[in-house]
Amino acid sequence: MIGALLDLTADVARWLHVLSAFAWLGAGLWIRRLTLRSKPLLDQRSEMEVWDTHSLSFWRTSKVAAPTAEELDGLVWSFNQIRWLVGTGIVLFCLIYYRQPLAYLVDPSIAALTAREAIAASLFGLVGAPVLNEFVNRIPLHFKTLYMTASIAHLLAWVGLYANLFSQHGAMIQIGAMLGVVIAFNVLWYLYPRMRKAYNAVLKGEQPDPIDRQYWDRRGRHAYITLAIVFLMLSSHMGSLVRDNGHPFLTITTILAVSVVARWVLDATHHNGGVTPIEPRWITATAVVALALGITWMALPRTPAKPVAVPASTQVSASSAAHPVTHPPEHSSASSITSSASRDAAPLRADAIVQRRCAVCHAAQPSFPGMASAPRGIVFTSETMPLYAGLIAAVVQSERMPPGNATDMQPDERKAVTEWATGHAR
Repeated sequence: MIGALLDLTADVARWLHVLSAFAWLGAGLWIRRLTLRSKPLLDQRSEMEVWDTHSLSFWRTSKVAAPTAEELDGLVWSFNQIRWLVGTGIVLFCLIYYRQPLAYLVDPSIAALTAREAIAASLFGLVGAPVLNEFVNRIPLHFKTLYMTASIAHLLAWVGLYANLFSQHGAMIQIGAMLGVVIAFNVLWYLYPRMRKAYNAVLKGEQPDPIDRQYWDRRGRHAYITLAIVFLMLSSHMGSLVRDNGHPFLTITTILAVSVVARWVLDATHHNGGVTPIEPRWITATAVVALALGITWMALPRTPAKPVAVPASTQVSASSAAHPVTHPPEHSSASSITSSASRDAAPLRADAIVQRRCAVCHAAQPSFPGMASAPRGIVFTSETMPLYAGLIAAVVQSERMPPGNATDMQPDERKAVTEWATGHAR
């Protein structure tokens, strides 16, 4: 019952999070469009204007240089959207990724982290990245090269860390959430207070601080990675070629690079009155070709990794599934687990259940219809099952796996696998 309520809460939070994201990103792209497409006006009170058409009507938006206090009465502040975005994002991350970190973040073949270690590693980035980013943003304005170098190094260092700590999908989710927190922190800690400061200055008949405007423009470049954040956070819906190609660092950095290029092309198009200039067209075409070649290379069959040696006491006998043991030994293992609900019948064996209910997908060559490769690259064999015991316990007990119980795992089978996996989890 509690699990169902938590899932419902996560679903509601996800819906609110998506709505907030649409509102925030849409407003940001709209303001960016107004900024880049605006043209000078002869009206002394207005600096720029933009004409649009919608709903069989024509609209003119003007940028006013020095509005009066009366004109600013009833001003709509868009910052509440990002507060909703942050709040619902925190709830989602806790209810999904921190509730089952072994299922979403950890790959034992990369780093055998416990649930607490995975959560601690994730929190380290979610807290440390915005703090470090703030130090980078405080680099004096005239050190442009230093600022760009520090920004890129700061970003790639985090990508490298989690690419070698989490599963590829977990690293993508972590980097996406981390960059989202960085942008939210930047907005709520700096941009929003500076906008309030400018608003109060106008009410007093003063001009906003020009230095604040320069820092605002610099920090506004964070928007170049918003498309990457959306892609990374939606990676759960991507195929194995994207979220399990065996090249996490290259995949994430490519997504970030494509996001920057896409935003640059969009800005160039707005600058050019809605028509993409020739140079961005060639750059876009070259990027598409390079991306296609890279995807083709990643899609090529990989050489299977060498099996990881595990203690003999925890190995699963592949042949034991075909020859059940009537009397289980004193110490339970994957080859000898028995369900208390079926002691009078042939004992339920974890390895046989996993092979029948799970390995149809989690195999080197999946037999499940439409499954081209093992999800997340997790292949269950006699050598790897003990390594994934913690993950198996989490997803089988919570009934997340098999998805929708597509392979018809029975309650006693689920109990048997859960008991074995829990006993062997690190």
